Amino acid sequence: MNENLCLIHYKPRNISNNFTIFSSSVRQYFADTYPHPLFHNHYPNGKSVYRSKGAAFQFKVINNEVFILALDEGADFARSFQWPNIINMPLGKNQFVVELELLSKTKKQSSFQKSESKYYRNVSPYIALNQKNQKEYLSFSEIEKRKAIEKGLINHVLTAAKWCGITVAHKIEINLIQMREGIPIKIKDNLSFVPFDVMFECNTEIPDYIGIGKFVSRGYGTVIQYG
Repeated sequence: MNENLCLIHYKPRNISNNFTIFSSSVRQYFADTYPHPLFHNHYPNGKSVYRSKGAAFQFKVINNEVFILALDEGADFARSFQWPNIINMPLGKNQFVVELELLSKTKKQSSFQKSESKYYRNVSPYIALNQKNQKEYLSFSEIEKRKAIEKGLINHVLTAAKWCGITVAHKIEINLIQMREGIPIKIKDNLSFVPFDVMFECNTEIPDYIGIGKFVSRGYGTVIQYG
């Protein structure tokens, strides 16, 4: 069975504490440097490549280190792609160029199989709600809010499995241990979402560094196992 995930890890060599790497800069770099539809999720005419399957690559920055997660067809492509050992990447509009060194390329097969309960937390803001659900959520009681986020987590884990080419046959059960709302994040002009920090217990194996929720190709909703 071919691996359906591939994680590429780069670390900066010449960055100071005064600079922050953003996932948008990483995403833009690969889209501009390598004109392949899988890197930017669009054909040259602007049409989405994977409207139903999800983006083939998720670009993440955690503690100023770069992680690129390739899923399903993206993992097939990532195994043969010649990832550069050194990348000189501009950071936004400030003209600073950061040198990134390739640390590892890890291939993995994830099945999202049923398991004994494991504990997970997000390491980048989890955007759980769309615009419509966000308005409804604000009117909920605390108990209703908790139930809404638990239901959202279940649906988002199912979606993440689908992106990996997996259909989950068992009932996913999630127990939300901790939930904290953050300051709204502006995604686009006049488009902001409330991010969440969550810790939860789940009866399903979720692969480290996969994104759940909204805007995962931009690095949001990255989860890892803990404990």
